[in-house]
Order: sequence, then C-alpha cells, then structure tokens
Amino acid sequence: MKKIYSFTIFLLLVVSSASAQMDLMNAIPSNLATHKAVNDGSWFTASTWDKNEVPTEGAIVYIPKERTVNYQGSSSVHIFAIRVDGVFNCTQTNANQTTKLKFDTFFAIHGSFVKFLANGENDGKIDVEIAPFDIEAYRANSNSIWSTDAKTHFRDNGVVTFKTRTGTGTDRYNTIEEANNGNFSITESAGTTIDDGPGVLGRYNWDPKQLSLGMVTMGQLEIIGQEKLNMVPLSADAKKGNDVIQLAEIPDGWKTNDDIIITSGGNATGSSNGEDQVKIQSISGTSITLTSSLNKNHEGRPSEDLHCYVGNLTRNITFSSPTTTNVHQRGHVMAMHNDTNVQIKNTQFKRLGRTDKSQLLDDFIWNNWLEPKVFISKISPLGQEIAEMRAIPKNEMTNPRGRYSIHLHKLGTVFGAKMAQVTGNVVWDNPGWGITHHDSHANVSENVVYDVTGAGIVSETGSETGTWNNNLVVDIKEGHTTDPYTASLHHDDYLYSGDGLAMKGRAVLCKNNVIANAKRGVAVINMNNSINNLDRLDAEALAKTRGVKYEVDNFPLSKNGYSKEGDGVMPVEASLIMENTIVINSNIGLRSIERDMGVNHESRSIFDKFKVWGANTGFLINYQADYSFKDVYISGKNANNSLGIDMWKHSHNQTFENITLEDLKNGIQVSKVVLSNSQGPKTRNNGFTPWLFVNLKTKNVGEFYELTVDNPSENASFNYEQHADNAIHLNTDEISSRPTTFTVIDDSTLEIDYNVTGDDALKFEVDGIITDDFGSYNMGIQQALAQGDLRYGYPKRIYQFASKAKFEEYLSVNGVFKDEENNDELYFIINESLPNRRTFKYTTFPVRVRIKNAPNSGVFASATVEPASALAPKNQIISRFATVSQSSTRSNLSYTDGTHNTVSITLGPEKAIDGNNNGRINAQYYQRDLLPVGSFSQTKNESEPYYDLDFGELKTIDYFDIWNTVELNGSGIETLSKEFKNFTVFIADTPFTGTTFKQSEDNADYAFEKNGTPTRKFSGNNLNAKGRYMRIHSSSDGNSKLKFAEIEVIGRTFDNTLSVDKEEELLVNFYPNPTKNSVNIKFNSIQTNIKVELINLLGQRISSKEYSDTENVNFTIKGAKGVYFVTIKGDNNLNMTKKIIKN
Repeated sequence: MKKIYSFTIFLLLVVSSASAQMDLMNAIPSNLATHKAVNDGSWFTASTWDKNEVPTEGAIVYIPKERTVNYQGSSSVHIFAIRVDGVFNCTQTNANQTTKLKFDTFFAIHGSFVKFLANGENDGKIDVEIAPFDIEAYRANSNSIWSTDAKTHFRDNGVVTFKTRTGTGTDRYNTIEEANNGNFSITESAGTTIDDGPGVLGRYNWDPKQLSLGMVTMGQLEIIGQEKLNMVPLSADAKKGNDVIQLAEIPDGWKTNDDIIITSGGNATGSSNGEDQVKIQSISGTSITLTSSLNKNHEGRPSEDLHCYVGNLTRNITFSSPTTTNVHQRGHVMAMHNDTNVQIKNTQFKRLGRTDKSQLLDDFIWNNWLEPKVFISKISPLGQEIAEMRAIPKNEMTNPRGRYSIHLHKLGTVFGAKMAQVTGNVVWDNPGWGITHHDSHANVSENVVYDVTGAGIVSETGSETGTWNNNLVVDIKEGHTTDPYTASLHHDDYLYSGDGLAMKGRAVLCKNNVIANAKRGVAVINMNNSINNLDRLDAEALAKTRGVKYEVDNFPLSKNGYSKEGDGVMPVEASLIMENTIVINSNIGLRSIERDMGVNHESRSIFDKFKVWGANTGFLINYQADYSFKDVYISGKNANNSLGIDMWKHSHNQTFENITLEDLKNGIQVSKVVLSNSQGPKTRNNGFTPWLFVNLKTKNVGEFYELTVDNPSENASFNYEQHADNAIHLNTDEISSRPTTFTVIDDSTLEIDYNVTGDDALKFEVDGIITDDFGSYNMGIQQALAQGDLRYGYPKRIYQFASKAKFEEYLSVNGVFKDEENNDELYFIINESLPNRRTFKYTTFPVRVRIKNAPNSGVFASATVEPASALAPKNQIISRFATVSQSSTRSNLSYTDGTHNTVSITLGPEKAIDGNNNGRINAQYYQRDLLPVGSFSQTKNESEPYYDLDFGELKTIDYFDIWNTVELNGSGIETLSKEFKNFTVFIADTPFTGTTFKQSEDNADYAFEKNGTPTRKFSGNNLNAKGRYMRIHSSSDGNSKLKFAEIEVIGRTFDNTLSVDKEEELLVNFYPNPTKNSVNIKFNSIQTNIKVELINLLGQRISSKEYSDTENVNFTIKGAKGVYFVTIKGDNNLNMTKKIIKN
C-alpha cells in the first residue's frame, strides 16, 4: 500500500508538471521560431542556426533537446523569446569582459539544462537584461522577421479590464450548514481599462498566466557567480559624516566600486538613525573607505553584542529589468517542477518582480465554502481548508501571484526531494516578495534582500522545507493595508505588511538571520482557509529534514492514507525553529497569530537566541500556543511607548528563559478585560495556561504589566488594577533537569470499537498530563470558557482512521498486542512524542488503545505480548489522582475587582491538585463564573497545620514540586506569599495518624525540609523514596497556615524490584540507629559495585562512597542533629533507602 500511496503522489506531481510544461510550450511553440539551433556551437556562429545567421532583433530562438548552444559575448540585440529544450551555456571566462544578453522571455522545459556560469576566480561578468519587447510595434515593422503565423500568435492587444471585488455579508460561521445557508457573496465593480504599454497584461490570448517577460525553467538550472561575503557587522560605530567604516572581519570577495548597504541601529537614544547605501572606494584589511560620507549614524549596543550590519549588494552576474515605474513591465525568474538540479548562487537580481504587494492580488477570489477535512474547524477566515477560490478571467487579471525576483515553484517537498540552492544572492528593488520558497525543499542562505515591498524571504503555501541561514534582509516596506482576515479569505492574499522573514510554511529551519528596518522582522501567517494556494507538509519530511537535533515524528497517521483527515500535515501544526535571530529597528520583532484553533498535537516552537533591538513591540503572539524562547533580548524604540511582549488574548503555554527587557513602557501586555453589562467581564486567556519567565531582567522598563480594557466605553468608571493571568517567575536555581513524563487522564477515550459505524467510526482521543523541567501542564489547548464558541481548540488529541482497511494496514505494520491480565484484550500502540519545554528534547510514549469487537482473523489473529520491560511501571504524575485532605480549611476568603461581583474563594485541598498553578487569588475571576475563582488550597491559621496526600498504593516517588501562591501587585511583578516557609515534606508507607509535627516526623520514612525563605516553589529531585502517603507539615513556631497553588508529585507504582526474600537474604543491618556520629552497614554476603550516599532533609548529598565489592561499610555523619537518609545501589537490583537519626 505504501508503494501505491507514493505512486499517487508521483502521479499528481506529473500531472501538475505536465500542465505547466504545456503552458510554456503553447506560449512559445517551436514551429514559430525564427532561429533554430541545428548544430552544437556558439550563439554567435552563424552555422549554429538553421538560417545560417546569428539571431537578430526580435528573434524567436529555439534550442531543441539534442542541441547545445554556448553564449559568451556582448550583444545589445533585443531577443523576443528563447525556448530551450536542450542545453544553454552562458559564460564569461575573461576577467576583463562582460557577457550581455537581452531578452523578453526565456522558457526552458523538462530535460533542458540552463547555465549562467562565471564563478571562476578569473571569470568576468554576465549581465542579463529582461526587458519588455514591444510586440505590437514590431509586428507593424516592415523589417520584422516573424512569420505570418508568429504575428498571428504573438499579440499584445488584448483589452484588460481592472475590477475591484469585495466580500459582503457574514463570513464567519461555526458549521458548514450555517455557511451554506449564509449570506456571504462577492460583488464586482464596473471595469476600468488598463494599458500597460509593452507589459504583459495584453498578451493573455497566448500567455494567459502571464509567464512571459521573464525566465522560467523546468529543467536543470545553474546560475553561479563568484562568491563573496554577504554581510558583516561593524566593529565600531559609524557616525554621520564619516567616510571610513570598520568591519568585524575581512570582507572576502569585496571590491572597489561595490555597492554596500549599512543598516540602522536600534537604540532608543539614537539620533539620525538610519540606512546608508554607499560605494566602496578602497579596502584595507577590515577598514573600508567610502566614495561618499555617511548621512546617518550607525551606533551599536556592545553590552548586548549588537552592531549595525553591512551588506554587499554587488555580484558579477546580474539579472535586471530597465528602470521603470510600470510594474507590469518588470521581469521575473522562476524555477519550477523539477528538483533535479537547481542552483542559484552569487547573483544580483535587481528591479525584478511583477507581483505588486502594494495592491491586493486579483488572480483568485472566494467562490464557495467547503466542509473541512480536519476534525475541528470554523467556517471562517480562521478555518482550515474551508474555502475554494475561483480564478479571475484572464482579461481581468492585473496582479497575479508568482512573479518574483527569485521563485522556487513547486520543485517538490516529498521526503527525499533534492535540495535547491539559493545562496549568496542579492535581491534589490522588488514590488512584492523578494525570494519566494514555494512547495520546495531548499537552502536559502547567505543572501542579501534589500528594498522590497510586502516581504523579503517567503515560504509561500505551507509545505516548504529546508534551511534559511545567514541572510541579511533590509528595508522591507509595508504593502497594502487590507484587513488580513479579509485579504486571506476573500482574496487568498497574505504576507504583505512589510515582513522580513515571512512564513506560511513553518517547517523551514532558520539560523543566524539578520533583519533590519522591516515593519515586522519575522511574520508568520497561520490562516489556511483556502485550498487553492495551500500545500500540506509531507509528514516524513517534517520529521526528518531539520537535522538530528530536531528530528521527531509528531504525526504518525498523517501518511499512507491512514487518517480520515487525509495525508499531510496542515501548515499551522508544524513547529517553528529559529536560532540566533536578530531584528533591528522594526515595528514588531516577531508576529505570529491565529494558530491556537488548529493545533491537534504537542510540540514546541523554538526561538533560541532571539534579539529584537529597537521595536515598538518585541513579540506579538496572540492566538498562539506552545512557543519556547531562550536567551532573548528585547529593547524598545522609545521607552515611553514600546512594549516587550503582547499576549493579551489566547496565548497558551509560552516559556521564556534568560530574557532581558530594556527601554520599554511595559514589559508584558497581559489579558485585556472585555466588558459586557449583560454577560459580565471576561478575559480571553484561560487563566491557567502558564507563561514561564526564567531569569528575567529588566532595564528602564516602566510598569511591567500593561493593564488595558478592551472596550472602555462600556464602563468608563471601571478601573482595571489586577490581571488574572498565570505568569510565573523563576530563577535557574529553582529548576532541575528531569525526565519528561506523560500520564493519561482518562483512558475511556482510548478505544476503537470495530463494529461502530458513522462519524465516530475508528476514532479515539488522547488526553493527558505532561511533566518536564518546568513542571506540569495539560495536553492540548483549552480555550477560555468565557469565550463560549467564539474560539475552538483541541483540548484532547483526536485520531481517526480513514477506513477499516487502513486501520488494519496500520496494524500490520505496527502490531496488535494482547493484555494477558485482562482476558487477552486486544490493543495497539500509537506513539506520542512529547517535548520538554526547557531542553526542547522529545520523549516518545507508547499510548495503548483498546480494540473492541475485532474479528478473529487477519491481523487480529496474531496478537503478541509486549515484553515485561515495556509494561513495567513508568514515572507519571501521581498527585493529580491522589486522595487529599488538610488539617483545616479557611472559609472566609473572597475577592472583588471593586466594580463587579464579590465571589467567595473555595480553598479546599483539591484546589492544590487541580492542574492549575496560578497562585493568584483572582485566577479565573474574569471567566464569567464558568470556573471557580482562585486555584489554591489554604488551611486556617493554626498550630502546625498539615496537608495530606494518599496515592492509593505504594509508590516509588522520584520528584515533587510544591508551588507557592503569589500576592497581587497591580502592574508590577507579583510578590511571593510569605507563608511558604518552614514546612517539611514527609513520605511514609503507613498513614500519618498523628496531628503534630513530631508525630509526623516519627512516622515518616523520608523527610525533606523547606527552610524559612519563601520561594516560588519547593522541589525534591531524584528521591527514589518508597511510600504511599505524603504529608506536608508546618514546623513554624506559633500559628501558621499552609497555602499551595499546586502540588505535583511524580512517581510510579512500586514494583518491588528488590523482593522481600532477597532483602531477607541480604540481611542488611544498620547500627547504631539512632546514632551520635558513625553508622555501620553490614551485608549478609559480599555485594559488588556498591554506591552509598548520605542525604540530608534538603535532598543535599552529604557524602558518597563507592566499593567494587564489600560486606561492610562505615561512615560518619558530620552534619547537625536530625534525620538523614542512606541510599544504597549495587548489582543484582540492589536499591535501598534507610532513614538514619542523629541524636
């Protein structure tokens, strides 16, 4: 079946490719050629051509499949069209000469090989001019060499009518039935005739897709110039009036008269900050003398290792169009439908590109709604594959997509596709997207993109894979200002707002990119409503093409036709990975929104070392989920109005480690309050999803939290003083490295009934709790309940097989198992790969799904039993399922924001194991009474209060986190509750029956003491403690109270590795115990590879000894009086812990 699937994909690619080839062949038919190559040889040799003459003005040149033509020479003759079925070699091997070629259209079909090569050390230059050919004037010219058929075929006299199209009615629905019965439609304006001169618009009778006036190749393509360093930072500030600059390294390949661009800096205190485009007069080492003085200041920020960058804009191969303000007369370059060999290197592309992002695209318009294939989706701009576009008539299409300076068009992204190379190039002056990476596997690296409207480097339709490394993107201007939801759904238009790196395809691995003076440094579009210009990711390519470090398969059913959703991964689901990104002088450093409703799995988008130097907003990540930031720096353009991070609505499970915020009015935009007199206030974040900040530093930041009302006109008297979001602030010393764990919450959904038919046939759901270095969180995305059905999400992961045949095919590959302890009940395994939010590493967990009512034949007849090691108990979070109680419960706590209702806060013990570590009293206050307010337990103020957990059976306990509550602090960072101190965590295998601290201490087998300093949490790590019962008991003098935001305990069912018989055989004897100083350990027989450790109540290792073989161990306790633990590990599963008391 796998071969059939692969063949189907291949067939689709062949059909698409064949259609594209016919477009080229029909546009430039070979029988209309004025010059046909009949011999291999030079373009400039008459005998190469059928008419024994070199191509002249207006020539239509055809190079058949069996012919090779070499072009090295300088010609100003304007060739109308070149069609290559064979080989075309353009070179310049003389360092002092320039090869020149001028054409309107250059098409190369499958099987062709096109080369523009000047990459040798002694090679010269190649200048290619793509200029519009005045077809109508040439046809009327008596000297025309075109045949009558050519004159009939090639016309530029089509009447072009421009129309505006506008969506009217409602375009947001919850179901396909609502949408189909809705009132959304498209209205058209009256037409306006457009005359673009010799541009492409009037050619639609023979070029309906406007491919001409450009170079389009479908075979092998090599455009390779001489290498040179694309960018280098300044080593010292360069000031206005200077004509010498200092670089951080020697600029390899740079030469006198090269054009360079010097970026602006991002300092809020800077003056005359901006870019300078200048020429090199001379070079001496790292010192560059310019032909003119600088007009701007270029000041760095050495404390953050930030400097302005210098990019080289000159290459020895150039493709350009004449200077023109008429966008329809620009050329474009496209390689498409063939991944065999595409290399575009070290070449300048100047004044190319016709797709105009200052205007709406007008090649497609909304036509009809579609029922989504994904499990959960709105029928709206936020939906997934819910709309189909219709093509605009060819005589009304004035601004189609796809005509860019460099365009990799559908070269292929199926796993194993060859990587196209787009490296070392310059894109300069483009009205739309600069480098467009479209449904291809490509390396887009070490390029300079400068002076572009709309977006700099783009992943166009969602399936793109490969790398974007070491690019410099400068001066990316904002395009049209249409509402993005309208543009996306109505016109299938997106990424036009001045985006440096612009991504619909999220799977491209990005490293070491610098973006300066863009409206948005990095912009991610997560709306995938239209199917016409959308490509799903190949699941295997996503799993395996980003290197071993990031190799993970999160989509086990998205291939081979297994899933009812269809093959491939929706673009919105792919995690982003960006390393070492610098954004300078932008409006927004990173903008990524509208993802939260489409994520049906668990992964982490990774932003490792991300610096935003001078922005109005550092990160805007609303409607967003599961982003991990590490080593982050954000500074504002203006300390009086800049914002660090905007997360005010639907921002789920974000983490920030080692983050510095500087020169900002506010650090974080938390939830805005949405007022409603009828329904009560609400916030659009759910109140329990954590935002973790580790090692946060602020410099010159005003109020840390920005508290804003979304619609203040509803109640001008409301004073928003305290937010309710779950912001958690930690330091590194409060975090420990831990294995990731996964715990199924409800296994009733882990079942497939073979006999069930209908919509739920072959469907199952996975729901659970993940723990990692940062603590615990629930799988999936749970929207704020106060939002009602305004937002959808996946609180559980949904799977569904496409058919019984596909289900059985999956089982034949992955196995059917039986549970011998449950009447041989059948099950299969789905592997969930789950991330650690801190380390970014994934752990794969087998999730067992029961099979009911399966036949006794076929794949079900050969069920096997998993090995014992696979079924052995594994660490999970055990506290969430514990029976809990506390010595007393406070009952008189309430909260009000001063305007709205006063609510009573319940403080029972269950609040400390509810999965919400938001320690604020007002947690969930703005959820319209759909959730209990507050999320912590609290005892009364009393003598020696305690909190108990019963895990139901004997457990091996390895880790715990006990989370403190916090005190509200308005717009400032919340402060720690002072009660979180002077308690001890006791573990025992018998119940705690006493009520005093001394009784608990005497009853305990293990004890871990919290000191007198309040912290955000108290943790125990690598405990290997055995017990069923845990008690947290206050040791404070006088009355005190215990308040816990959350208690998280990780352990596993005790499997008695060291059996009772074995323990009796060993007869391990500890004496004396209690002791004054020394302890002896006596074994009944010699033990090998022994390690003995002494641990205090804080979990600190006091001493450690190792023995290759021994029967006796002696050690001295040098610490203070109290309780200690001795752990012994050795061969033959020896693993013991013993409590020792020092008097």
